[in-house]
Amino acid sequence: MILPDSVLIKRGVILHSTIFEYIDHGKFFVIIGEDEDNYIGLFFINSNINYFNRKQELLEMQYPLLKRDYNFLDYDSFLCCTEITTLNKKKLSDSFSTNETEYKGFLQQDHLDDVLTLVRNSKLFTDEEKEIYFK
Repeated sequence: MILPDSVLIKRGVILHSTIFEYIDHGKFFVIIGEDEDNYIGLFFINSNINYFNRKQELLEMQYPLLKRDYNFLDYDSFLCCTEITTLNKKKLSDSFSTNETEYKGFLQQDHLDDVLTLVRNSKLFTDEEKEIYFK
């Protein structure tokens, strides 16, 4: 699927892709930031909280996304906001033409605002990371 011309890859866009070599299945993810060459802060959507991270500060960074709000979800899910992940812009762009990546929609504005507040207030990220990626 080619990305529709009316859609820009920007903060809050939700995509589904199979381009992550370290993941053996397609993943939904949300773009949170970018720099000149990369999309940054790709937060993955998971159907369950990753309980191997039992630290309270990590559990608090699992933002709930309800199926009723996002019709492409099969289950109520969680946006995992625990680490900054990057993806090369060209690689992502190329993956649309090979049908490895598909546009799904945008986070609802109130959800995006909540996520940004969450990461801006988190102790998981440095002040520099917050300034660069979450401003």
